[in-house]
Amino acid sequence: MNLKEKADAYAASRGLEITGILGDGTQGNVWTVRGKNKLISWALKLHARPQNYRVEKEVYLRLQDLGLVSLAGFDIPTLLRADDFHLALELSIVSPPYVLDFAQATLDWPPDFPDEVWEETRRRWRNLYGVEWPRVERLLGAIEAHGIHYLDVHPGNIALLE
Repeated sequence: MNLKEKADAYAASRGLEITGILGDGTQGNVWTVRGKNKLISWALKLHARPQNYRVEKEVYLRLQDLGLVSLAGFDIPTLLRADDFHLALELSIVSPPYVLDFAQATLDWPPDFPDEVWEETRRRWRNLYGVEWPRVERLLGAIEAHGIHYLDVHPGNIALLE
């Protein structure tokens, strides 16, 4: 069963309607859903791998425990529901500036990359954001201050106002 079929089955089991797709990637796909009242929409993310689901769920639970819905001026989706069986997260939808997709993050310790890998990675990230890099760098520092090491840095996941 592919992720779309799993999303359809999950939505049906919860009485939800899938109304569109927000994104797809290597860790999973994200759809907009709405409930029976049809007035409010939110995001449904299904993960392809249990490890990515567990990490992302733990990050959102930590952010929730800390009462954080934004950091350094960037909105963070709120975890509405997690389903371990379906590897599903239901999340609020946010508008730029935002940070989302914590499936590749690490908790409490940075990944063990050699210095030259970190240097190249940071250079690549800096080039993606140009003059806005200091703003993104502040966000990454704010996330890291809570023991979350964010690794999936690109404009689709860390979006700025245009």
